[in-house]
Amino acid sequence: MEEAFCLAAASNAVGTLMVDYLVKPIERRIRYLFRFHKLIEELHQQQKNLKREQTRVEEDVKEAKLQIQTQVIEDYVDEWLTNVDNALKDVQNLDSRVEENKRCFRWCPNWCWRYQLGKEIEKTIVSIIELVEDSHFERIGHRAELPALEFFTSKDILASKSSTAAFNKIMEALEDDKVNMIGVWGMGGVGKTTLVKEVGKKTKELRFRKVIQVVVSQISIIENIQDKIADFLDLKFEKKTKEGRAGELWRQLENEEKILIILDDMWNEVHLKDIGIPLNENGKGCKIILTTRRKTVCDSMECQVIIPMDVLESDEAWVLFRMKANLNERVSRDILEEAEKVAKECKGLPVAIVTLAPALKSTKTRKGWEVARKKLESSRLVEIGNIGEEEKNAYLCIKMSYEYLKKETTKRCFLLCGLYPEDHSIEVEDLVRYAWGLELFGKADSIGEVRIQVLEAIDYLKDSCLLLKVEDEDEDGGRYGP
Repeated sequence: MEEAFCLAAASNAVGTLMVDYLVKPIERRIRYLFRFHKLIEELHQQQKNLKREQTRVEEDVKEAKLQIQTQVIEDYVDEWLTNVDNALKDVQNLDSRVEENKRCFRWCPNWCWRYQLGKEIEKTIVSIIELVEDSHFERIGHRAELPALEFFTSKDILASKSSTAAFNKIMEALEDDKVNMIGVWGMGGVGKTTLVKEVGKKTKELRFRKVIQVVVSQISIIENIQDKIADFLDLKFEKKTKEGRAGELWRQLENEEKILIILDDMWNEVHLKDIGIPLNENGKGCKIILTTRRKTVCDSMECQVIIPMDVLESDEAWVLFRMKANLNERVSRDILEEAEKVAKECKGLPVAIVTLAPALKSTKTRKGWEVARKKLESSRLVEIGNIGEEEKNAYLCIKMSYEYLKKETTKRCFLLCGLYPEDHSIEVEDLVRYAWGLELFGKADSIGEVRIQVLEAIDYLKDSCLLLKVEDEDEDGGRYGP
């Protein structure tokens, strides 16, 4: 009995092995030859399934990119989409080969070719089925983490890749005793001034006893630069001539230890000796950081380290725009899509984004965002001074931010500020007196009433990033700059 059972078991085992190793392979080969058209039908059905999943995943990716938490698409999602593209190309290639064979062997099929192609079709079908099964991801992406700047403390600065790299290079150069002149260059509005202010804050804490920041601007008036540096040093000039003042300043700075001077917004070469600035030697004198829109200025000033600063990358620009425009997760997808197009018109310029986005904060419909986009696209910038083609977007965004100001009184206050010289600090009380005298706000009953309107306009302009508060001023009153 036991012997019979063993023989039966052995027989079943041998039968199973024969099916697995002999019958099934033969069945597959026969399928390649005689069920060829069924294989093609199955291939096309699986192709449809894969295209459907591809469309769904691509929509999920598009949705993720519009959301502030999911800016970065996961690598495995990108890899899956790439594999899908390759699989669909394989199907197209197989279809072409089938059609070619039909033309060549219309009445008498080529059995060798059919066998080989059937084998490839089945392999492709298996690959497509696996891709369809793998198409349901736990998550499409994750929040974009902008590079952290360990030293950055200001709420006004965006820790972009470009600013991070520039910051680190400046800090490294400042530690090098052989480097006494550092140049930072990039287009207007890219954030050079904000960056060097942060550098000044940090280096004053760690390395330099004094940090002096002077705005040079287009018209480099030596006496003005001398006055600004002297104010930082509490130096009273005894000489009246430019040369005499330069000598006094030179002697004062030469005896100072650990002085950093930041010459901001330089347009042309300035001779440091004419100003009275000695470069650092043997621990005495000054180290210089200059910012400029022109690399040639860095070259002519013989900067030992020249650091470029670029615009924001697209994901960084979108994060900043959404934050400033208050586009949170509750905003509908169609509005986000149109808002993203507006953000792209800012071309990655922080100054364009931080002025335009707040102006559009109250825009609640897709049509409103569409109108804003078309205004930007159709704007034509008149020729003004040294505005370059690459900088026009910043000016257009500021112009549009001005147009979106709701109150006429706020616009008038902004235009009044625009009459001041470049980089000038504006006293609030001066604005009040001018507004009163020019009757900018109509015939007010008292100067006190004008002051209220001016202060209200200033608050709105600050919120719109069209006016900046000068640092180290009291909260009440104070000075502002456009």
